[in-house]
Amino acid sequence: MKAQTAFMNPARKRLIQLLVFTSLALLVRVCIAQSPEKIAHDQAVTLLRQQIGLDNAAPNERNPKGLRIQFQKIADQQLPEGHSVRYRLLIPGAPEKQSYTLAVWRIGAPVQYTPGQIYTNAKGLVMWHLPLPGQEKKVSLDRADEIEVDLKAARGEPIRYMLESQDGKLFFPGTIVPYPVESKDGNCRLEARLGLPEGEGLLVYGDGLPPGGLFPLQSVSEGETHAPMETADARGHAVAIVAPNVAGKDAGVVKISVAIPGCSVSVEVPWGQGSYRPL
Repeated sequence: MKAQTAFMNPARKRLIQLLVFTSLALLVRVCIAQSPEKIAHDQAVTLLRQQIGLDNAAPNERNPKGLRIQFQKIADQQLPEGHSVRYRLLIPGAPEKQSYTLAVWRIGAPVQYTPGQIYTNAKGLVMWHLPLPGQEKKVSLDRADEIEVDLKAARGEPIRYMLESQDGKLFFPGTIVPYPVESKDGNCRLEARLGLPEGEGLLVYGDGLPPGGLFPLQSVSEGETHAPMETADARGHAVAIVAPNVAGKDAGVVKISVAIPGCSVSVEVPWGQGSYRPL
């Protein structure tokens, strides 16, 4: 994809650097001989790749089964200050009564931690306290017992939660996109997620593609077209980074498409100044 293209125009270079440096887990070593543009580009790519790692939640030594936080919608409401969606959190298969620290990471903001210890019951329901007698096998409880989150977001905005055991040996991530930007055609699916608040970097996920095969992923942004060949894994899943910025433009819309036999999907995402608009 365009991951090697400069992400920033000069007006927004400082913004991207600020976003990266304020993300607690994403500080990277850079060579002082590098230009500011190269440093900012490398930091932005590192930021996006870290997000991809959390989204994929591949099995590892701290998460051998590749468990993920699941989000069960409870309520969907229009408030005077905007639209809000409420979810409960579950991790089926997580050790029961284990104590955790809960953190949330939103794009453009540092990681935030929930005070105190968090627990799960036998069903993986994430709770404020150890399950009481009769709560061990419940999949839902009152708000005083289970953790519920009320989320406001823009279209395509991911919100990432992380549950880490007190001893650091267990780590379970989960990503929720309240308003996904996606397109489906049969078994084929294409989704674009904001990697940075104003869309200077986008994460693109494809599913239902030819397993292990190559396919063109086209992006058209303000008349500028790119169509690199991408590769799907053995499951037909693919991940790519798109940088929609165009020289001389402060904002625009990018259209991202996949068109192969049996699959034709496309999504459009606004980017640039003023493009971030929570619903």
